Amino acid sequence: MSIAVSMISEFMFCPMKVYLRELLGISEPGNRFAIRLRDTYLDFRAAAESRARKIDEDIRMDELESILREDLEGIIRGLDETERDKTMDLMLFEVEAIANRIIRAMSTLGLSGDMVAHVLFPPLIRDYPINDPSLEIHGRVTMELVDGSYYPLKIKTSKPPFRGVWPADSLELTAHAILVEREFETETMVSFIEYILPGERRPVLADYRRREYLFDILDDIRRIKDDGEVPEVQVKPSKCASCGLAETCSREVPLK
Repeated sequence: MSIAVSMISEFMFCPMKVYLRELLGISEPGNRFAIRLRDTYLDFRAAAESRARKIDEDIRMDELESILREDLEGIIRGLDETERDKTMDLMLFEVEAIANRIIRAMSTLGLSGDMVAHVLFPPLIRDYPINDPSLEIHGRVTMELVDGSYYPLKIKTSKPPFRGVWPADSLELTAHAILVEREFETETMVSFIEYILPGERRPVLADYRRREYLFDILDDIRRIKDDGEVPEVQVKPSKCASCGLAETCSREVPLK
């Protein structure tokens, strides 16, 4: 049966998560705030692109920041007060950063607002569903379209590692790159992770070694999901403490 790309992160965190969900029907509640923050980020990006196309060349930085902040307030208006305040605090850096990028592009490159929008905000395809029956994997891919090439993009609301990206994220993006290649008959060697909190983008190369490792992990997942194999898991107290299924896991499955 087809494997959802999102299952890779579950497996990489702890294979028992896959076993509990797929074999016993027990799943961990999703992080609703993280999902809303990701959607807010993408909605704000679209709003900033639209705003950039309309601004005057002589607009001041403080004026643009105020306008973008109003756009953000409109996007999060439907959230409850606590989530709204938290989202606003986390997104203020993004407001300032985008305002600065727009102003600098206009002043240093001499671009019009329309050209700035074209340069800073390439077309974005959000959560595009792709299923590859031959590889038996499927996922919803967010990607940028630049000069006819597709670049998968993963939005992260958590903190990044000191260097590079987390292995699970790199494998998910590699899977997305392969799906994009199959769907659009193209080559996709580079994907990106956008870390919202530090406002940083990091590349992920879908090289041969990473692709090979991905298929090894998919085979491991299939042995759990399709064959009912119980994975051997070494208990790590610090890791288990951060898992919402720790109590259920210790009750349902004897860990080694």
